[in-house]
Amino acid sequence: MTWKLIGVEFVVSVWTIVTLGADILNLPRRNRLWLLALAGLSLAAIVLALQPPESLGESFQDMFVVDGFGRYFKGLFLVIAAVVIVMTREFEDRLSAPLGAFYMLLFTALLGMLIVASVNDLLLLFVGLELITFSLYIMTAYLKTDPRSVEAGMKYLIIGSIASGFLIYGVALLYGFSGSTHFPSLHKAIVSGVIPLSAQAGFFFVLAGLGFKIAAVPFHLWVPDVYEGAPTPVVAFLSVGSKMAGIIALVRILYGVFLPLHGLWMDTLAILSAATMLYGNLAAIVQTNIKRLLGYSSIGHAGYLLMALSSGSSLGVSAVGYYLLAYLVSNLTVFLVIVAASKTIGGDHLEAYNGLSKRSPALAGALFLGLLSLAGVPPLAGFSGKLLILLAGAQAGQLWLVTIGALNVALSLYYYLMIVKRMYLGTPINPSVIRVHPVTHTTLILLVLGIFVLGIFQNPFLQQIQSAIENQQWTRPQFPNAEPP
Repeated sequence: MTWKLIGVEFVVSVWTIVTLGADILNLPRRNRLWLLALAGLSLAAIVLALQPPESLGESFQDMFVVDGFGRYFKGLFLVIAAVVIVMTREFEDRLSAPLGAFYMLLFTALLGMLIVASVNDLLLLFVGLELITFSLYIMTAYLKTDPRSVEAGMKYLIIGSIASGFLIYGVALLYGFSGSTHFPSLHKAIVSGVIPLSAQAGFFFVLAGLGFKIAAVPFHLWVPDVYEGAPTPVVAFLSVGSKMAGIIALVRILYGVFLPLHGLWMDTLAILSAATMLYGNLAAIVQTNIKRLLGYSSIGHAGYLLMALSSGSSLGVSAVGYYLLAYLVSNLTVFLVIVAASKTIGGDHLEAYNGLSKRSPALAGALFLGLLSLAGVPPLAGFSGKLLILLAGAQAGQLWLVTIGALNVALSLYYYLMIVKRMYLGTPINPSVIRVHPVTHTTLILLVLGIFVLGIFQNPFLQQIQSAIENQQWTRPQFPNAEPP
């Protein structure tokens, strides 16, 4: 039974070794190694799809749980990794270290994300998060000849280590309170008596550690420098995959363990949400580097996700699931265009995107749609995601926060449209045509199609998300805002 539960993780673990070994043995050729990586992801996706419903359950002394919620996000993690591998193919000539080692790190980070999707214990959560972050530390500094990349890796390592310290100290305090790091045991201890100040402090330390993963204020200081200096495929993986892993962990902890103490964290998350949205979107306006701009934009999106979580309802959880899916297709579209164009335009400065529509109408069109979706313009995916989150906030009575969220839509639209203005009204520095590889072109078409489908046909995806969470503990009404949608 255990092997059925960890089938996807087992395939990814094996393929981590296979990709590294293939590069060491020079089998297959270097420029085809990405096909081997895609084959491993395809195999993992097949294993996930073929897992029968009766294979759902718990393993490793109930530390690892396979449920509909985890399976949903595991599928998204596989999609993210596949798109990042396509990006890496476009970027591989700029990587100054072995490509096989890069794919090994990518698969290791993916393994950590898959583990986080199924955690039922604080210690396993820590292990999964460290698998992600240690891999990303190295990948961020992978451009060894670029001082900005090395600096970004060092800053990410230092601040990430501090965040890990907060997290593990919080785990220690919670263990001292309950005598266990197991989620059900923690939940049982919480509902059975008075919560001491040390346990409350432990909870907030854990919250701080996870705040770093999702780039929420005031744990965001690493974001702009890391986004600017790291290889663009790594930034894409970090902006979507790492953020998603942190949000999953927050959902499992807040709703699966600390739901009875909603009064302790709902207002805190709401305040953090407002601060994160305002800071991210206001700081993005003055940026002149597109990757730094998207870094601050990522902070703003973390604020919307915190708004949904602060609602304390299963509608909020559904909104999180939908928003992350919409963010996935929109943000990966933008980063794939940046990777495909950067080889020719020669930089990440916004001026380099002047006249992009004249050099590559396809790339400009895809970037245009991706940016509008991130801003929340109908009928695109981002609009539906933001609308669901605002509805969850309104249902929870957080009208002040909903107002701030709506105002931030206008703020984000301003700086996204600045890029659009450059693409369509600016004069290109270099008039040469940008060639797009067929694989990249096909991937962009699929992502853009996803933006439209998610924006127009919301119900099938919402039903899938609600089905994934229907058997979770937080779908049982334990306080006024907890009714399922």
